[in-house]
Amino acid sequence: MRARLLLPLLTPLMLAVPVGATEVYRCVNAQGRLAFQDTPCPPRSRQQILNLPTPAPAVPAPPLAPMQQSASAPPPPPPKPALPLPALYRCIRATNDKPYLSTIGDPQPYAVPLAVLGIAQMPMARAAGPGDSGVPTQHSGTPTNLVSPFGGYYTWVQDRCAPLPRAAVCANLRQRLDKLDTRIGHTFQFDRAPLQHAADTLRAQLQNCH
Repeated sequence: MRARLLLPLLTPLMLAVPVGATEVYRCVNAQGRLAFQDTPCPPRSRQQILNLPTPAPAVPAPPLAPMQQSASAPPPPPPKPALPLPALYRCIRATNDKPYLSTIGDPQPYAVPLAVLGIAQMPMARAAGPGDSGVPTQHSGTPTNLVSPFGGYYTWVQDRCAPLPRAAVCANLRQRLDKLDTRIGHTFQFDRAPLQHAADTLRAQLQNCH
């Protein structure tokens, strides 16, 4: 049955033998069975050689064009405008001469016990009157670094401050930014907003340090 179906397909090919044709053997055995093969027929079989055209080589498919992005990536946000450098001061604490940094160059005076300054206290009976607690109240005028004792137990003192040079301010800002970036990297995403805002502010200020 299969041989009968293939025969009409092979008949037109037998009429013309193109260059580069392929030989196919048509075999009919003693029982009348028809077979087509690419080797000679077995003995006692009727053989007929058919020349079939060689199929053309397959044409490779053209390469696929790169997929175009449906939407271009959003442009990076513009840099934050530069902010002025903050004023920083190196201050010396009046009570122990220890340095610290501050954004206030003229700190408020504060009362400290005389014992902190190494000054002997006056007896309560001599220094404090009836109903006096011995704690001073700030008076008008500019206090000096050490004012006469009030009540014999406290006195007014004020820290001394001097502005930092520009290079020292920039170095301080860079150090703070490095610490903030490290902290942001170890912070959960939902807690980063205030830290990121502080870091962006420092970067805007550092634009004046180039």
